[in-house]
Amino acid sequence: MINRRGLLTRIVQGFTITGAAFLTYPFFKAWIPKFENDLSLDVAINDLHPGQSKVVHWLGRNLFVHRRSQTELALLDTSSDSTREKLKDPNSKESTQPNFALNQYRSLRPEIFVVYNNCTHLGCEVLHEVGIFKCPCHQSDFDGAGRVVEAAAAPINLEVPDYQYISGNRIRLLQTV
Repeated sequence: MINRRGLLTRIVQGFTITGAAFLTYPFFKAWIPKFENDLSLDVAINDLHPGQSKVVHWLGRNLFVHRRSQTELALLDTSSDSTREKLKDPNSKESTQPNFALNQYRSLRPEIFVVYNNCTHLGCEVLHEVGIFKCPCHQSDFDGAGRVVEAAAAPINLEVPDYQYISGNRIRLLQTV
């Protein structure tokens, strides 16, 4: 003979355990990191006029997105050998940037410059003036392409993030590992 009370107890226990498992599954799933997360960020640049900048917060850091004016482009185009000699890393060989930034503009397109806003000395946020970047903490100077001046405390050029153009007026910041 079957003990009805024991059978009903087992059935109720089974449903309770199954319900608890379904209830706790989302909480455990939230604790597991998702490695396929897309950490890219799209930034519109159509609202920038020549000489204007915007600061974008991405991955815990600020970036400058700057549309260079004709004057700023002319300063970078006419940089002579004597000006390049005053830079610590004029060819950006020691600095952190993607391969596309190994040019005199350190950008994909000469008119748009994207750079992290932190000085490479101690991480202070640099200030942008026409054609140059200045660190307010220890007076490191950088040219319009973020290259550090020889007498500065900063050891290397400003860091350029990896990005690509997804349209004529929109860039996508990319997370590189």
